[in-house]
Amino acid sequence: MNKNQRLMINQRRFAGPRLVLFASFMICVVVGIFFTVGNLLTRQGSATVMGDMEWSFSQFTSNGGYTCALTTTGQAYCWGLNNQGQLGNNSTTNSRIPVAVQMPAGVSFQSITAGSLHTCALTTEGKAYCWGYGGSGQLGNNSTTASRIPVAVQMPAGVSFQSITAGSLHTCALTTTGQAYCWGQGSSGRLGNNSTTDSRFPVAVQMPAGVSFQSITANNVHTCALTTEGKAYCWGYGGSGQLGNNSTTASRIPVAVQMPAGVSFQSIAVGYYHTCALTTTGQAYCWGQGSSGRLGNNSTTDSRIPVAVQMPAGVSFQSITAGSLHTCALTAEGKAYCWGQGSSGQLGNNSTTDSSIPLAVSSVGVNVPVEQSASRLYKWNNAVQPGTPLAATNAVATLPEVGSSFRIRVGLTADGNKTLQNTTVPPGNMKLRAQYAKKTAASCSAVPSGDWQNITTNSSLRYAATGPAHQTAISAISDNPVLPTNSHNYVHQSIVRPTTDSSLTFTNYQGIESGQTGLWDLVLADNGLEQNTSYCVRVVTDTTAAPGSSIDSYTTYPEFKTAPGSLDIRFRDNAGTTVANPVTNFDNSIIGSSSVITSALLSNSSSKQIEVTNTQTSSGWSVVLSASDGVTAKWKRTGGTESYMFNGTNGDQGFLSVNFGTSSVLASGNSLSGSTCQTSGISKGVDSQFKVGTATANGVTLMSSSGSTGQLGCAFLLQNVRLNQTIPAYQKPGTYELPMTLTVTAQ
Repeated sequence: MNKNQRLMINQRRFAGPRLVLFASFMICVVVGIFFTVGNLLTRQGSATVMGDMEWSFSQFTSNGGYTCALTTTGQAYCWGLNNQGQLGNNSTTNSRIPVAVQMPAGVSFQSITAGSLHTCALTTEGKAYCWGYGGSGQLGNNSTTASRIPVAVQMPAGVSFQSITAGSLHTCALTTTGQAYCWGQGSSGRLGNNSTTDSRFPVAVQMPAGVSFQSITANNVHTCALTTEGKAYCWGYGGSGQLGNNSTTASRIPVAVQMPAGVSFQSIAVGYYHTCALTTTGQAYCWGQGSSGRLGNNSTTDSRIPVAVQMPAGVSFQSITAGSLHTCALTAEGKAYCWGQGSSGQLGNNSTTDSSIPLAVSSVGVNVPVEQSASRLYKWNNAVQPGTPLAATNAVATLPEVGSSFRIRVGLTADGNKTLQNTTVPPGNMKLRAQYAKKTAASCSAVPSGDWQNITTNSSLRYAATGPAHQTAISAISDNPVLPTNSHNYVHQSIVRPTTDSSLTFTNYQGIESGQTGLWDLVLADNGLEQNTSYCVRVVTDTTAAPGSSIDSYTTYPEFKTAPGSLDIRFRDNAGTTVANPVTNFDNSIIGSSSVITSALLSNSSSKQIEVTNTQTSSGWSVVLSASDGVTAKWKRTGGTESYMFNGTNGDQGFLSVNFGTSSVLASGNSLSGSTCQTSGISKGVDSQFKVGTATANGVTLMSSSGSTGQLGCAFLLQNVRLNQTIPAYQKPGTYELPMTLTVTAQ
């Protein structure tokens, strides 16, 4: 037999190990919230004011610290500030109760309007009377003297007025034919007669050709009117764009408002530096100064043309009015909404915060019970919109993998009553935190109170490290939770993903009305939850933040189950590709009259590395190399019956040993908590021999972990493990194989 033949025949091969994997794990989550809040809304219409007697008023007007009203018989009453005689009772003394205006003989009024310091009214015959401050001629009686009783406006010949409006220092009225007249201060052109000169009696507004007005309104320094076709015209000061003609230049004559396409207005209201109008469909538009949010378009930027007010869902307005720095409107059901400056409580929503969108006026003294009533879990998404749903509405979801990031939309319904009107949870009134607990009872509602803990930025259920920004506004999606049966619509709130533990509190940035459900989007991550375990989530009142509301009941909880997790082992190459059923070839050997030692690399640093990935246990694990057929396994010659031991006690029997002299352990990837994986706590084995009758008869430890939650999700590579075998003398030439197995086991 020649040498080359012997080398080929005496080649020994070590068959690649088979992998055994271990893994299991579970979790679950739930969400809940409760709170109370309330206020009382006064509706427009008839009202009764108590003094020495009772009156039934049919109309109110107020401005500049005082109020006036008309009775059903046309008698005027006023109360409040009276420094210029604006109460009309022949006095300059303030009054805390209604006092009768000293009416001209035989006169009854059909309408009344209050300016800053003067008041005007129309008789049933269309004659105008005014009283109070007259320094700019705004009383219209050809005088600049104040009057403490009504004085007749010097009417143009043959004219009768159908409506009247009082600004700060000027007054305007419409004739029955739609011609406008104005009088008083003329600066900035607010009288509309192509002049800036004051007038002590009515002067005709220079009307656009072919136009007649159906309504007119005046405030501080500008005036606006509507045509019978619903087109708007304005004149006077335009520095903030309040004339609506895409300009900031004052105009001494009416200029056409740049109307939105296809729109006609039914009513118009003028504030100090802004204007608002309602379309025939009840949509509001505003223009002019936008500070404090008074335009209602979710902005504080001025606009020189009409911009659409961001209407509450399902709402249309029937009337609108503008204050100095805020705006209010009324629905057909008598429900009031306001927006703009709220520093003095003028929005009526139990808050002093400005709002750039309409908020419902609250009902004073009414408790608004709140229930956690809807939830749905979704896959994680870095965008504002969540990923695909993990479960149906209010159903338990299973997380796709250990360490998953995911999203929960949770809904809180105000008072659970679709028909109760005028109750609102104002913006910012809810101060909330999210909590979680392991489901240790039959239901989330039965979990002991002491088991609940806050979701933080580093808790086992944590706010995700990446994702949409905290407090970003959310919107409706096609996979929204199904609306609760006691709710008529969602009020979408915001993303909840604080990045520091000092900002865990979140709130409702939009008001929630009775029968509405506020909806938040919690962006969460599994940060070491027990695997294959159910958890509950709830939202609670943050008492530390001194909330204005509390949560009353939980009818549903977001609930989820964690993924089982796994402890995986494989052979892989540098590209991360699995090497299936690898074969380890020992150096060829020539057999003689004495034993022979040969060696091979079980793993190297490139094409065949041992990798362990752990998403299951933080208690430690170990990798053991063993013969697949057990302690009695032997090297067997292919095609023959010859064999020898792998775990003998001496060279005459044969044995296999493991050497770690040049081996190393590397870590790759990031842990489930987001930290860079480290080899701390990971150990390679010690040089060992398979030896029958000892602890290594059929098992040598190649790598082990002492355990750490920081290792979850990490991959560990064992490189350059060398196998040495001693082959007994006089073995028959051939190829010998020994099937072996690598096993990774949790401690």
